[in-house]
Amino acid sequence: MTDKLNLYIAELWHQAGVSPLGNGAYRPVARESRALLPKMMAEYGVKCLGIYRLDPTHRAIFLFEARSVEDVRDVLAKSRFMHWFDGQIFPATRLGDAHKGSSEVRAAVTSSARPV
Repeated sequence: MTDKLNLYIAELWHQAGVSPLGNGAYRPVARESRALLPKMMAEYGVKCLGIYRLDPTHRAIFLFEARSVEDVRDVLAKSRFMHWFDGQIFPATRLGDAHKGSSEVRAAVTSSARPV
């Protein structure tokens, strides 16, 4: 039996001064984080669906599937991303899933309403 994986979005950011693109001292740290990420994801059963850089804001968006938000947190912490990034992790719902059934609920409420 497999556990259901949930969708999480991690928004990470850093100050311009610690950007691995502009600060050579942080390049090895960034390389180490990227190298550790696959191992940590495998250990926690987390899947990465995509990583996007938001130019020019020193922000990145990671899309993960995981059993829990704690698994995502641990992957980011143990891969050392949180040593040089600040961030937030959001549980996410696909828009189609969020609205699933809304038309049926609206129809039921409307048909059961009595005129005043």
